[in-house]
Amino acid sequence: MFVQFCEVVSNAFSIKSQNKGSTGWSRMMRKSIAAWYLEREPKQLVYHITKYRQREGWSHRDLLRLCHPDVSNKGDDALVYDQIFHYVVHGETSPIKRKFPQETTDEPAAKKSRKNYELTQTMLEKETTSEALKLLDAFVSIKHLTQSHHDKRVAQAIREHGLVREHISTELLNSPAVWIALLENMPLTALIRNLAKLSSLKIIREENKGYQYQQQDDLVISKITDEKHLKAARVHPLTILLALSTYRQGHGIQGHLEWKTNSKIVEALEKAFLLSFHNVEPTGKRILLAYDVSASMTETILGTHLSCREAAAALGMCFLKTEPKVECMAFSQKFDKLPFDKDWDLMKMVDYVKCMKFGFTNCALPMIWAADNKKDFDVFIVFTDSETFHGKVKPFEALQQYRKAMNIPDAKLIVVGMTSTKFTIADPTDPGMLDVVGFDSAVPELIRNFVMGQI
Repeated sequence: MFVQFCEVVSNAFSIKSQNKGSTGWSRMMRKSIAAWYLEREPKQLVYHITKYRQREGWSHRDLLRLCHPDVSNKGDDALVYDQIFHYVVHGETSPIKRKFPQETTDEPAAKKSRKNYELTQTMLEKETTSEALKLLDAFVSIKHLTQSHHDKRVAQAIREHGLVREHISTELLNSPAVWIALLENMPLTALIRNLAKLSSLKIIREENKGYQYQQQDDLVISKITDEKHLKAARVHPLTILLALSTYRQGHGIQGHLEWKTNSKIVEALEKAFLLSFHNVEPTGKRILLAYDVSASMTETILGTHLSCREAAAALGMCFLKTEPKVECMAFSQKFDKLPFDKDWDLMKMVDYVKCMKFGFTNCALPMIWAADNKKDFDVFIVFTDSETFHGKVKPFEALQQYRKAMNIPDAKLIVVGMTSTKFTIADPTDPGMLDVVGFDSAVPELIRNFVMGQI
């Protein structure tokens, strides 16, 4: 993605400067990309190049043929890196790279294959015992295995070498034996993302006991609810909420994947959702959350099973549970105070606003109300389904008036639209205003970076 971005920038600059010969691959660009590969430990590098083989139209082969990394500075690991790069470009490791020139009749070819370094016995020994090359060999050995009778062989390779789902052929991703092997050391984020698949294969089932894969149920639950693992994996609460909402439905949003839900898995996800708020880094700012409580907030967000109302409540919880000072208001018949605090759970918040009567979502009201009541806030965050309105005072004017009245010159306004419409609230000339559309774990992180002045 980085390389593709650089290409876009370079092309735009070339057109502007009429320098049509520029490709963006300057000496510094080649040096930077080569350094990325050379700075990875060998096993980590093999993991990357075999798991993420192509992105944004670029493959590792494309990049290596452009940047030409010099392995000579890798010391005794030079031959290991040389073999890894040779595999990326040619699809196999090179036997001739393992030979001293005097051991082969093809001496020029041997020298050419190692043009940047002299082969030593230590290099050969490291290459022979390299865990990175063992991982690479394991990947190569199973890459083309597609028949169902290969599943035990693939499962064994997974256990021995730590292979992951992306290493496995698509045809074998319907094998329970393969998924059970993957599950044993599956990273937490990947586990949460693949709960539906595990359920559809009946590795996780509706029954709580007395069937073949009971042990896997217990393993999944223990992983999901392990607070230390949640913290180490930095799993965001919204990631878990999206997984919970999908799993609880028993079917995917797209495709034909269906499963019977396991009540203990649902309970585990609910527990993990609450535990994962420890991963949300607070800003330390004084925040006012303003909620649209209109009936249209019950509409489902595209690509999820969540309503706009549930999503808004969940985003608000990211601040309620972590920030020192948060107040909540609603765009009801008047701008009404909400009793939410860090002890409220998601459904309690949703149920509370269900019966409230809706008023216009006037995005200027939070600042007007705060100024009238002498309330000190650093940030105003409005949650809506994008049906916005302003009265006599526009939001950016209300924000400017609030800053002056309360002597808080850096006060910010953020309007978060749960659905995509062409609403525009922020004044593009005011660095303290931001419009956000969408719902996922990137939204609270974007908001936090904006509040902290990092974007």
